Amino acid sequence: MFESIKTIVNNYIAELDKGIVIESVNIYGNKKLEYALSTDEFMASICIVTEYTYDFFAVEIESERTFMIKTREFDNFDELITEMKKDIASFSD
Repeated sequence: MFESIKTIVNNYIAELDKGIVIESVNIYGNKKLEYALSTDEFMASICIVTEYTYDFFAVEIESERTFMIKTREFDNFDELITEMKKDIASFSD
């Protein structure tokens, strides 16, 4: 599952072409996927664990102000991907 998500996220970020940089991607076996993303002004962290639990955290770099934080559990893969894409797109605006 995590390799599929990684491919989807990497392709989506490239598609968006909004200056998002993938700082790091870590997969911990079949238990967890973590992303660190950045733009000129913002940093974001994405964490996905088994059973479709998703964390998203975004901070303005200069002020260190947190402007987006959420933890959600989804019923299926498609819901998770849809929400993640929405968050990535809004983080980079």
